[in-house]
Amino acid sequence: MLKALLRPAMIFIPFLLGICFPQAHVLNETPFYIVKWFLCTMVFMACLQLDFKQLKPRKEHVIILLLNLAMGIVPYLLLKFFFPAQPVYAVTAFFVGITPTATAAPVVVSFLNGRTGFALTGFTITNLFIALALIFLLPMVTGTVTFDFAFNVARTLVQVIGIPFLIAMAVRKIFPEAKNLPKKCKLFTFSLWSFCLFILAAIARNHFMENPGESVGKVLLIGLISLVICACNFFFGRIFSRKKFARESSQILGQKNTTLTLYLALHYAGPLVALGTIFYILWHNTWNAWQMYDYDKRKLLKKSSSPRQEK
Repeated sequence: MLKALLRPAMIFIPFLLGICFPQAHVLNETPFYIVKWFLCTMVFMACLQLDFKQLKPRKEHVIILLLNLAMGIVPYLLLKFFFPAQPVYAVTAFFVGITPTATAAPVVVSFLNGRTGFALTGFTITNLFIALALIFLLPMVTGTVTFDFAFNVARTLVQVIGIPFLIAMAVRKIFPEAKNLPKKCKLFTFSLWSFCLFILAAIARNHFMENPGESVGKVLLIGLISLVICACNFFFGRIFSRKKFARESSQILGQKNTTLTLYLALHYAGPLVALGTIFYILWHNTWNAWQMYDYDKRKLLKKSSSPRQEK
């Protein structure tokens, strides 16, 4: 159980350090833009290990993609209707819900003895089509429906997803063995993610220092919105899929590429909105830890009961 809970526990260390050192927020400003470059590196590492032979789209992947879009749009519209004077709740729900599948989702699926190829296909489809959808959705959500803004969003997505993907494919072509690099550099990639979380926590703390009027109730409600969306993602992914793909579909829809939308939320909506995605990191990692612990426990019980049955 300790091993399964290590990942969510490690979230608190960079998060608490960021709160203690709000001065670190400057690392995401000119000339550093650390979060952007770290995100590009993580996308590059994820794309290096893509095996196109494993990509076999099924109707479940289309359903997951539609649910992914719906989980961004529907909560946004509902919260905009019920809280017209507080648009931050609706925008937060959008960024939390619209986030595509995490690069680590296929890994967790493999830990749970699921179909890795199915999860890898889901990761590829959601990240590709959600990125394209964001070009049109972000201008409407942020209230800046102009060609220049849409072009800026497209350029940002090309920079953080398109270019790292193309570079990864070129490296794979020249150095086929490079596909094994991500497995050897798991600690490096995790360190990048942790440092991003440290900077994001520093940005959030700095925001509250500069805006002392922000209420604790608002932050708690943002956390609750994030929790509800997280629970719905894992639940809907399971019930809207065929039984044999239920576990994988739940993971694809529930485990999110939070670093991407954290960067976009900071860039286009501000630190308060980004808090929703930070909360989501805690929720989905806690659920993953429980799933892996429960799976290992069941596996151990099954193994221990086998000799008795033979007698």
